[in-house]
Amino acid sequence: MKLTVVTLLIVVAFVALLMAACGDDEPEPAPAPQPTAAPAPQPTTPPAPAPAPAATSAPAPAAPTQIPASIQPTAAPAPMTSADAPEPKNDMGNIFFAQSDLGCNPGAGSVFCAQYDAVAWGVGEDLFTWRWRDDGTVEYAANQLATAWELAPDGLSVSVDVRTDAEFHKGWGTMTAQDVAWSYNQVNPLITKHSIAPSASYFSTLFGENPAVVVDDDTIEYTFAAVDSHWHTYMMNGNGFVGMVVHPERAQEENGEDWMRENFIGTGPFQVEEWIRNDRAIFTKTGQHWEFDPAVERIVIQEMPEDATRVAALRTGELDATELAIKSVPEALEAGFASTGSGNASQQGIIFSGNLWETHNALTGEDLNTPANGVYARDLEWIGNPYSPNDGNNPDALACPDGADPMQMDQSCGDMEQARLVRWAVAMAIDKEKINEQLLNGLGWPVHVGYADEKSEFWDTKWEYPYDPAMAEEYLDKAGFPRKGNGVRFAMPLFISSGHTGGLGEEIGDAIGGMMNDIGIESAVLKYPYAVYRPGLVNRSATIPRLTAGDDGQTIYPFDWPKGIEESSLSRGGYCMCYETEWISEIYLGVAEENDAQKRIDLNRQYFDNMHFWALKPGVVAVPNLTIYNPNSIEEWVMEPTPFGTSAFWNIVPADR
Repeated sequence: MKLTVVTLLIVVAFVALLMAACGDDEPEPAPAPQPTAAPAPQPTTPPAPAPAPAATSAPAPAAPTQIPASIQPTAAPAPMTSADAPEPKNDMGNIFFAQSDLGCNPGAGSVFCAQYDAVAWGVGEDLFTWRWRDDGTVEYAANQLATAWELAPDGLSVSVDVRTDAEFHKGWGTMTAQDVAWSYNQVNPLITKHSIAPSASYFSTLFGENPAVVVDDDTIEYTFAAVDSHWHTYMMNGNGFVGMVVHPERAQEENGEDWMRENFIGTGPFQVEEWIRNDRAIFTKTGQHWEFDPAVERIVIQEMPEDATRVAALRTGELDATELAIKSVPEALEAGFASTGSGNASQQGIIFSGNLWETHNALTGEDLNTPANGVYARDLEWIGNPYSPNDGNNPDALACPDGADPMQMDQSCGDMEQARLVRWAVAMAIDKEKINEQLLNGLGWPVHVGYADEKSEFWDTKWEYPYDPAMAEEYLDKAGFPRKGNGVRFAMPLFISSGHTGGLGEEIGDAIGGMMNDIGIESAVLKYPYAVYRPGLVNRSATIPRLTAGDDGQTIYPFDWPKGIEESSLSRGGYCMCYETEWISEIYLGVAEENDAQKRIDLNRQYFDNMHFWALKPGVVAVPNLTIYNPNSIEEWVMEPTPFGTSAFWNIVPADR
């Protein structure tokens, strides 16, 4: 067991973080760029593929990846005491946990449901997972249902051996290679056309139309559509924000997909007894897992949308653990509760969907007919139209001269420059420090460009957006949107999904809305379930800006990983951030096929140079992922590393009562 080291990393780090309130000083903001001129970007053409690595029969060890400095242990914590925490109302061995929302049962692989939670919580499993190393770094390609793999010399296919001792829940037999291959094919929308699974677009990018093929009882052959250096650390890894859950094919053959939607059958150490969307889920220990024998018998997950309700239920002993809005954490710790976490903070930012600038699919070459997309049916102030840059409402000073390419950084003009100025104005109007101090009690830190952590050794201050409302107003004036008689320039809504970041997202959205109003942008904050908004992301019709971390906006992700697959045509067929640019596709593919870490880093620097200039996702604040628990219920809880908020119920050590 590695409980001592990992506990020091997680519990000490988060307690130190919370009690010290992140004392790092932020660098001085870089000067705002001139609105119509910028340095020419570095070439974004991906390099020629490096020599492929030699085949291996087991995952090559990843380079040690340090947990972000912001959540490294900085001092020994004060001794934990449970004197002030309440007496639990639940029987020992029964853990009642609450979060702001509970998605639908991910029993069918093709549906958009809570499959990531299913893996993190311990009812479902994938081929690979993340695990802590004894030195406190992360092993991003630890075997889970896989036992070994062999990558082809060209990096375009892999043979994976799978476990022969993993038992499906509720008597559905021993897992086979056929079950694994079938489950993967169920997610890929190019094979299962109706799949809208969270990983659908990633699988269509990784595999294309190539199905997973069974070689024998415990071996599967996967053929990739393109080389991807994080195929097993991210793509085929349920802990990495992509991946999937392995289900028994026979269960769907005998009962149908509708039955699977309501009946979760996986291989984890817990099995699902009940799962009611927007209400509760109940898991029980199977007692037959191939690796873990949990010390708790039953987990009840309750949806509680209001943070105040979760706080009250924790204080009365009705809850044993919960996710709280980060602002509520210090008071909970002072009251005798304890905290744990998975080593991550989510980088919240504003996503400007609708900026579809890519004309052809980067993998297939298919003409996307982008100029005819409905996002351009109306001229929206924050969406640049490169196909009609001189659209009649741009100031003369922004007009594109003959021969200009408005999609080039050094030639940005017309509608593209007008919309860029608007997005920059939004970025400069957000008081990130104030949001962090008032809504996060100073426990987070500013984010300037999503997917880049300001506390990373690779952060460059040139990617900052200064807080400067006066300059923001100047940019809006230059863009041709002066204040009208009522003080309003134009209206721009902002979408926040219900329960976002434990309910804190709605408050952050309200704060941003007020800051937008201060510079003359009338901003209605729309709050409703993400499932209602998501279809527009799949069909590329979304135009309302939204607050989110996106898939790659996690501080636990290494800087040299490929970034932005969901920001490009590479994700066609599934979810997107719903801006698409050719340079994102080129850089992503270049990083994915590059074996040299320094070259991957250099390419990603180009990505952030471009992203900063175009301001497609200006950041707001990083929110640490924490879970609060009652030490009278739980003696110790070591979570596994993951970008998700709560993980590893199987590691809970119940407190003696």
